[in-house]
Amino acid sequence: MTDSETHETPDAGGSEFGPGGYLPPRAAKRARKIVLREQMGLHWPIAAVIAGVVILAITIPFVISSQGPPDAPFVEAGPLDAIDPAGDGLVLVDDRPVLVVRAGGVLRAFADVPDGARYCDVSRRIEAPGPRVWTAEGRLIAGEGESLQPAAIQAYEAVLYVDVAGGPDPLPPLIGDQQPGC
Repeated sequence: MTDSETHETPDAGGSEFGPGGYLPPRAAKRARKIVLREQMGLHWPIAAVIAGVVILAITIPFVISSQGPPDAPFVEAGPLDAIDPAGDGLVLVDDRPVLVVRAGGVLRAFADVPDGARYCDVSRRIEAPGPRVWTAEGRLIAGEGESLQPAAIQAYEAVLYVDVAGGPDPLPPLIGDQQPGC
């Protein structure tokens, strides 16, 4: 008998299927997944526990430190209840008028608003005499002027905190044929 006629499978530990990871030829033709025939070892569960501890060590201090009112440069602007839940309200922050809009389910604030600028429930936009019209995001869509300057705002335990300098840049105007609703 020659070597080419011998079809013996090496035996590892008395396994009838051959060494770990070996598939019989018939099964290998149909297999779509790798079948592991050995235990993974103790280092895998230890690595999973260590990864979990690292995630907890990072997450717990972050969660604990994120509770509480916002730090400076946020300034307390008054109670949230002073702002109409379906409309808006004006507050003074560092002697600057800030229009706070609660309508539409999102809390928004705009610094240095023009005189008479208020949220209109009919058009769901911010409007001012002139006539000037802004979207709820502060983009100027009718009239002359600039878009409103957004201010960063947070509410904590029913108190408003505003950072008039920390908001994003105003959106570019998009003048159209919009008419005031109020």
